Amino acid sequence: MFMTAGSAPRAHSRTTQVTWTGDVEPIVSARCVRCHQPNGFAPMSFATYHDAKAWASAIRAEVLSSRMPPWPAAPGYGDFSNDAHLSAVEVELLARWADGGAPLGSPAARTSADAVQPRGESMHIALPSVIAAAAERRVALPLASNRSRWLSAWAFEPGDRSLVEEATLSINGIAVGSWTAFDDRIVYPRQIADRIPRGAVVSVAVRYRKTSSPVVDHSAITLYFDRKPSRELRHLVAGCGPQAFDGDVELLAVKPVAAAAGDTIEVVAFGSDEVVTPISVVSRYRPEYPVTYRLRTQVRLAKGSRVEIRSSAPGCSAQIDYVDR
Repeated sequence: MFMTAGSAPRAHSRTTQVTWTGDVEPIVSARCVRCHQPNGFAPMSFATYHDAKAWASAIRAEVLSSRMPPWPAAPGYGDFSNDAHLSAVEVELLARWADGGAPLGSPAARTSADAVQPRGESMHIALPSVIAAAAERRVALPLASNRSRWLSAWAFEPGDRSLVEEATLSINGIAVGSWTAFDDRIVYPRQIADRIPRGAVVSVAVRYRKTSSPVVDHSAITLYFDRKPSRELRHLVAGCGPQAFDGDVELLAVKPVAAAAGDTIEVVAFGSDEVVTPISVVSRYRPEYPVTYRLRTQVRLAKGSRVEIRSSAPGCSAQIDYVDR
């Protein structure tokens, strides 16, 4: 077999039209980099092309097996603004990119992230540095005030993203929200806020993963305060079974907690007309990913509706964030 000079294969020839800049980087930035960044919660970084290219084959294997990203909720049940799972098209693009030699592509124009911005004045609080040897620590925040304030958003800023599994914000001992590696800022919908009563004790509990050597944590938290809204955010913690509402409500978020790893847990709403709306379904609970599922569109329930929390084992619970209508 003879080959002419013009037909000789070129070194590093591209075998796919799928490129990092054109197709893959937007997916990785949206779905992966929150954990896969330098000093991140995951053990390797995908923050740059060269970082991700070195792991292209592993990325292909993980997304095709659905092991990554580690989004516990079953697809098709609930629609979440913080959804981290990959669509079939995104999986196909990542696999084709890896199979084709992980080409870089032409430089792409940068676009600004379409993120919801927090409202109101902000207060940045650096938590006292500590050697993160214990599993969890709780810190009271210096918010002494002679008037009520309205929390419209908050952001936990881990000093070491590889270290912090979860941060839970509480007002007078009641948990009002949790941050995990899936989250950036937690911004409430417009005209909805958490009330911090005068003299309330506001605290944050930080839960750490186990480490082989002592690590100093330099985390911080930023709180955003706005004017009094038209609706106050409410929080309900319910155990396994039904939970009825004695008024018209709108559900904003739910955080299901199963008794043990591997349990199935689901949260389902039943309207007053018995119309069934799945809120979240987790077929295999993973306690290392205690996700709060933030609904993209609020679920409206009339008086007499109920939410049922079901699990394959007793001892389950769920925190439900809602507002009265």
